[in-house]
Order: sequence, then C-alpha cells, then structure tokens
Amino acid sequence: MKRRFQFILVFLLFAFTSFGQKKLQALNGFKYAYVGMLQYENGRIDIFGLSSYLKQELTKKGFIVLSNENSNWPSEAKSNPCLVGRWLPSNSGGNKAGYIIKNCKDEIVYENNSSALNWTNDYDDNYFRAMKKAFEPISSFKYNFDEHFTTEIIYPQVETINETEDSLKQYFLTNKIDLLEGIYKSYQSDGIGYYKFAIKKYNDKYKAIILESEYKAWKQGEVKAYFEPSSMTGFYSVKWFSGNKTSSETFANMENPALLSVEFKNNKSDEKIQNKFIKMFPTVTNEAINKNQGIKATGSGFFISSNGCIATNAHVINGAKTIWVSISNEIGTFKYSTKVLLSDTKNDVALLQITDEKFKGLSSIPYSVVEKADIGEKVFTIGYPLNDIMGNNYKLSDGIISAKSGIEDDIRFYQISVPLQPGNSGGPLFNSEGNIIGLTTSRLNSKAVGTQIENVNYAIKSSYLLNLYNMLPNSIALQPNSTLATKDLKDQVKILKNFVCLIEIE
Repeated sequence: MKRRFQFILVFLLFAFTSFGQKKLQALNGFKYAYVGMLQYENGRIDIFGLSSYLKQELTKKGFIVLSNENSNWPSEAKSNPCLVGRWLPSNSGGNKAGYIIKNCKDEIVYENNSSALNWTNDYDDNYFRAMKKAFEPISSFKYNFDEHFTTEIIYPQVETINETEDSLKQYFLTNKIDLLEGIYKSYQSDGIGYYKFAIKKYNDKYKAIILESEYKAWKQGEVKAYFEPSSMTGFYSVKWFSGNKTSSETFANMENPALLSVEFKNNKSDEKIQNKFIKMFPTVTNEAINKNQGIKATGSGFFISSNGCIATNAHVINGAKTIWVSISNEIGTFKYSTKVLLSDTKNDVALLQITDEKFKGLSSIPYSVVEKADIGEKVFTIGYPLNDIMGNNYKLSDGIISAKSGIEDDIRFYQISVPLQPGNSGGPLFNSEGNIIGLTTSRLNSKAVGTQIENVNYAIKSSYLLNLYNMLPNSIALQPNSTLATKDLKDQVKILKNFVCLIEIE
C-alpha cells in the first residue's frame, strides 16, 4: 500500500512538473519582456517594489526588459510585438502576490500567485516574499530564446500591387505626374515607425505602395494607404492602414512639394498629431518649393468673433497682396482667403475677415477680451513661430507679465516673459482663465541695445484691439466671458488651438 502511494505521488509530481514545464516553454518565444507598473486603487504605484523586482530578475534570466514608452522600444520589438511577453504583476492583499504573462494576442501563457507570512518583521515584507516565491518556477526554468515558440498573428489582407522601386522610378521619370506622386520616407514620427513608400495615381485615387518597412507585417508591394483629393488643392482624405493592418480615416496635406503631412491621433492623449514624410524622388528643388508656396511672410492670428473676424498685428499683413489663414481643428486643416477690414499701424493691430465661401462660421467663441491684467499674472500664447523650420503645428509658450509697460515705459504694451519667435506676431496672449488680454507683438533685440538680452518680449494691450473692433460698422457683440476658467492649461489649449490660425501673405 505504501509503495503504491509513493508511485501515485511520483506520477502526480512528474505530471505536474511536465505540465508546468510545457507551459513555461512558451516563454522561450519571448525575446523581450515588458513589465507593467503595479498601481493601486488609491493611486499609489509599486509601493512594495514588485514591478521592480520582476524587471531585475527577468534581466538576470536573459530577457531584454523594455521601458514603458513604446516609442523607445527597439525597432524589432515594435515591428513584431509577438516577441514581447507582457508581465502583469498583481498584489491582491491577504499576503498574496504574483503575475500574469500574456502574449501579443492578449492570451495568458502562464500565471502564478503565492502567499507568505512573516510574523517577526514588517507585514508589508510579506508581499515581496510572496512575489519572490511565485517567481521560483521561472528562476529554475532554463530560458533560451527560440523563435519557433513565438506566437504568430494572422493580419488582415491588404491590396498588393506588382511594382518595385525601379519600376516606379521609371514611371515617375517618363510620365507627367501630380504633386502628390513620388517616393517618400517617414521623416518625423510619434511611434509610427519607419516606412518607405511610393504614391502613384490610379484613376481618381492615389495608392501608397510599401517599398521598405521596419514592421514584419508589411511586405513590398502592399498598399499602405489610399489618398482621395478634396475640394482644396493639396488636401486629401486618407484611408490609412496601421502597423497591424487595421484601417482608419484621416487627412493629409502637401505642405510643400517635398513634404507630406498626415494627421494621426495620439493614443495616450487623443490629441491630433502630424507625421511628416519627405519626398525622396523625383528631386524637388528649392525654387519649386518657393514657387509653390509663394509665401513672403507668416504670422499668427485668432478669431475675435464667430462670423470670421480675425485679429493680428498690422506689421504681419503690411504690404500683402493676398492674405491666407489656415485653421486646424478635429476635422482637419483648412485654408481660407481673407480681406483687411481695418488696420491700425500706429498701435500695430489689424482686423481681417474671411471671405472664402467654404467658411461657414463658428458656433461660438470660448473666450472674451478683457482689459485688466497684473504684474506677475500667468499668461500664455499659442501660435505658429518659424513654421518653415518648426513645422505647421501650433506651438505653446507660457510665462508671466513682467511689467505693465513696454520700451521707454510705453503704456500700450505689456512686457512678458513668454518666449516669442518670428511668426508668433499677432498671436493671442491669454490669461489663466483663457481670456484674451493682448496680442503678442515683438521681442527686444540684443543687437539693437548692444548687449545680450534674455527673454524680454512684448504684447500690445487688448484695449487697442477693442478700440479698433468697435470702429467696425455693424460689429457683432463679443463673447462676454470665458467658458474655460475652471479648466487647467492642458485642457484649455485643446480647445483654444482651434481658434488660433496661421497667417500667410503673398
């Protein structure tokens, strides 16, 4: 009887060990390990060091432990997420701790929990002891990366075109091509990765054909995106296929003949971002870029009323034959023609009116124009500085009011510590409640005063803007108060950016 019991015990132990080892073999399919940060309901993070312990032990085992930011992962890990095992630590209370390991399909490949009691020391040490105990099967497991154990994802099918880089170059050289057509490389990305593709026109649509990619899922000849022209030249509706070949609808525009900008959503903040693709072929000369743009100068401006009245500095539009404003919102970026309503060159304030038939007006303005501000008050601006270098996305700068007068005590101006660059001129100066208190105008030039100057900038006070606006015949009433006063800066900017515009003059 005793011998029979021993046999059963040995059999069960062997069966359990074999089963456990079989499950652990799946870990050989992971080259990288991403350890989630353990966060508790009260907001505290990894208070017992359980996530840190897992990272340390996994490094010892030979895994490449990844940082929390996907954008910082090696290209191999980004291109093939199945090489990454996701370790999710847990601490369920009652002296219990452990982890779950998931693959790229979100399947659990292994999990283990344990408990520990230690009556002689700090009870909190029990959780660390429990995690250490739960990790013991991994400690004794002989890890050896083997791609045969790596999970494979079956991606959706996309259209494939029988084209090569050489055949496409020959086509571009021997045919009259459109502005969008050519070969591009990813230039500026926020986690989108490296792509090289060619855009070629097929009937009424354009197809982006993969030539190279760091992503394993993408092969040469597959269609990465479809571009459809809009009613505005250089603007396109886009069906874009992401790294896992799922599609989404977005917008794109040719900023100049050499630079394509495609709009995406940041998965963390839901904010719109612009990814850039530079045209590598055919060659585009600087002369062609300048001819296409025809832009002499740029500045910033902002809506003052819902019917399309825009405020800016008078010096921004000085000498302009044609004035364009570009407005970005959740739908896309739109460019409209304008005319000058009034210009006060002495006080450097001007009012423009959108005349383009495509502009249908705004439902409301979320801020008011106020005339009171104090020294030390926090202020900020949104604008388009150095857009030919820094890009066409809006830029945020903040600071305080340093003085209630400008150069030689000129009472028309505020001195501000908000950093300003060429292109910020005419932008709004907001207070902490999101109300307009002035227009960003200029910065003190070091060469002009003969000494090094640090961050001395000026804004024309809003009273001069109101004086000019009240001179308009049949002007509509302005927004009486701000709807943003209770929001923090981050949330204010998400709304205010839709009411600030890039001004381009020809």
